[in-house]
Amino acid sequence: MSSLPPSSKYLQQAQADVDDVEREALTKRLSDAFADGRLQQDDYMAALDVVYGAQHLGELVPVIERLPAAAVEVPGIVQSSGVPAGQVSTSRNVLIPALLVTGVVLALLITLAVLVVLFAGVA
Repeated sequence: MSSLPPSSKYLQQAQADVDDVEREALTKRLSDAFADGRLQQDDYMAALDVVYGAQHLGELVPVIERLPAAAVEVPGIVQSSGVPAGQVSTSRNVLIPALLVTGVVLALLITLAVLVVLFAGVA
């Protein structure tokens, strides 16, 4: 049984011909995995043999199933932060300005309410 999702083109279109674009994309993924140390040389060479020998997409299933996950590249803007992606910082750098803004807004609302009451009493 395959570990690929049933909707995978390698299963759904198993008899479709392998084109050059597909071969190049798989070769790049394999080369990247080998360069990053996520794939051993013997596995890399065997996978390339399958990729270049395959006539149909279904023949690539063993390569796709054993292809290591892509290396995670963290964007610079996320990497420079001390907070992991998806989490909110509660540091003073964020908390103090937020409290100041909230205080200013409340002061303005109170001032506006007092002015409305004063001018309503005059009219």
